[in-house]
Amino acid sequence: MSFTRKEDRYIETHKTWNNIAQLYEDEFMDFGLYDDTYKKFCDLLSKQDAAVLEIGCGPGNITRHILEINPNLKVLATDVSKKMIDLAKKNNPHIETTVLDCRNLKRIDNKYDGIICGFTIPYLSKPDCMKLIYDCGKLLANDGILYLSFISGNPEKSGFITGNSGYRSYFYYHEINTIRRELELNQMSVVDIIEKNYKKSDNTSETHTIIHVKK
Repeated sequence: MSFTRKEDRYIETHKTWNNIAQLYEDEFMDFGLYDDTYKKFCDLLSKQDAAVLEIGCGPGNITRHILEINPNLKVLATDVSKKMIDLAKKNNPHIETTVLDCRNLKRIDNKYDGIICGFTIPYLSKPDCMKLIYDCGKLLANDGILYLSFISGNPEKSGFITGNSGYRSYFYYHEINTIRRELELNQMSVVDIIEKNYKKSDNTSETHTIIHVKK
């Protein structure tokens, strides 16, 4: 696979996020399937006024939920899509936001008590996913908590998926053992692994994996 071809996949996927931003907000802003996992993330944080970085924040649905749990959190929400960031700021007026490709986290030089990557790595190739885990390890403070969610599966089944909107994005499957091994290599340990049954609009279902990790 050439670099250009992989980059083309990212370009199309990033455009899709911009195009479906409002649709995504309409569908997932009040989606409650993962609420207990956000509560667990907040409970694991070492202090009440923890600094939290969200990577791939979308319309700010996760940020809004964790701020409802703990309004004292100091959140920086990032996303590659300008329209998603606009929605995240609208839904969470008091947080910091910035447009950021998560492959370029070197732009951030602060330490964080918690990092949330809610369904971010399904849109990253294996090398970029491994780099994200490495970067998160560097950005986390001691005793920091990392939240990862994804769909565990055979990477060879990765490919473009087309939503009801007609726009498509490139979806990557990652093997859970690979993720766990990479976390351990970066001096992070798995606290727990939670699986959720997600029912799709076509009445089929898939298993979503959520991992809480401690540095």
